Amino acid sequence: RDSSSLGKRLQRFVFNNVPPKLEMEEFRTESDTFGELKVPADKYYGAQTMRSMMNFDIGGPSEKMPAPMIKAFGILKKAAAEVNREFGLDPKIANAISQAADEVIAGKLQDHFPLVIWQTGSGTQTNMNVNEVISNKAIEILGGKLGSKNPVHPNDHVNKSQSSNDTFPTAMHIATAMEIELSLIPALKQLLDALKSKSDEFKDIIKIGRTHTQDAVPLTLGQEFSAYATQIEFGIDRVKA
Repeated sequence: RDSSSLGKRLQRFVFNNVPPKLEMEEFRTESDTFGELKVPADKYYGAQTMRSMMNFDIGGPSEKMPAPMIKAFGILKKAAAEVNREFGLDPKIANAISQAADEVIAGKLQDHFPLVIWQTGSGTQTNMNVNEVISNKAIEILGGKLGSKNPVHPNDHVNKSQSSNDTFPTAMHIATAMEIELSLIPALKQLLDALKSKSDEFKDIIKIGRTHTQDAVPLTLGQEFSAYATQIEFGIDRVKA
């Protein structure tokens, strides 16, 4: 497509996704290898995130990158900054990256991650979205200007010694482990407790068992629910293993 077509798409996207109260002077100019783009002045993401939103102007709020993935990326970037500091990264920059990553982990910057799950290849756009947000937040912490990439560069510092081919799968593993520990297992334990409670509640209710649609040995409804509870118990053990 020619540049005028891309310009029209960008203009349409910007005005569809930026609150009406923002006026044109409330944008800043950022650039990547393809040129300059206007980015909402109150957002920490930069040109590459903006370009991804232009190229993948599809999906809705329910199709955004899940919050656990963003949190996992924050954990990953913080860990990378700490290791890079040990291998020579300026401690001032590393500390600012770590502090910015803490805000990502805490969910304080969730509004700055607008990308949907529909992306190319290895999740490069989300990796860069995280790099840009952490970079600009770190720049702000150090008293710099948003979008300047100075003193904290999204690629040279936040993404130092990393590739989206590695970071995205790693973040997926981190997110999966956290969701299992913080969401799935607690939910399964709650279900287990409920089934055990019903097993006790129904212990005196006698029913006919069924085998191949025919009447079989009598049992209590409590025994039946006890079997359900045992299945969930075994499931929890398998998940933990």
